[in-house]
Amino acid sequence: MAVTKEFAEAVQNRSTMRVRIMLKDSLLVDPSAKQFDEMISYATDKMGDIYVPHDGENLEFNNASWTKEYLNQQMVAAVNGFSKERINLLKAMVKYIYKDKLNKTADKTSKTSLKNRFTLKQIGIGAIVAGGILLVSGICISGVLPVVLVVGGILALGAGAVLIISDKRRS
Repeated sequence: MAVTKEFAEAVQNRSTMRVRIMLKDSLLVDPSAKQFDEMISYATDKMGDIYVPHDGENLEFNNASWTKEYLNQQMVAAVNGFSKERINLLKAMVKYIYKDKLNKTADKTSKTSLKNRFTLKQIGIGAIVAGGILLVSGICISGVLPVVLVVGGILALGAGAVLIISDKRRS
C-alpha cells in the first residue's frame, strides 16, 4: 500500500491533528495495521514523533470486554491522546472486533496474487512454442542430437497441449 496523496499533504502541512485522525481511521480500513504502520513510519520520518505521553487512563486490554462502543470511545480519545499505549490497544481491538474483515482482506490478497500468476494455458502455450522450436531444430540438424531434439520437442508439444486442455480457469 502506498501513502495517499491526502495523507502526504497532511504530513507536509504538519497538520498533526489531521495526521492522527487519518492514522487511527486507517485501522478501521485495514485491521491488520499494515497500512497504519506504513503511514506512521512516513509521518515520523517527515514530522518526528507524533505520539504524546499516555494520559494515565486505565485502558482495558481484556478482549472479553471489548465492544464497538468502547472501540469508538478510544478512537475519539486517540485524536488528542495519541499515545503508544492507546494505539496498541486500538490495533488489538480492531484485529479482534473486525477479525472477519481481516480474514476477507487476507482472502482477497491471496486471490489477487493468484490472478497475477501464469495460467496453465499460458504455460502450455510456452511449452508448445518451445517444443516447436526443438522439433524444427531437430529436423534441420543432422547427427545424433536431432533425435534428442525431436523427441524433446514432441514431449514439450504434448505437455503443452495437456496443460492447455486441463486449464479450467478463465483468462
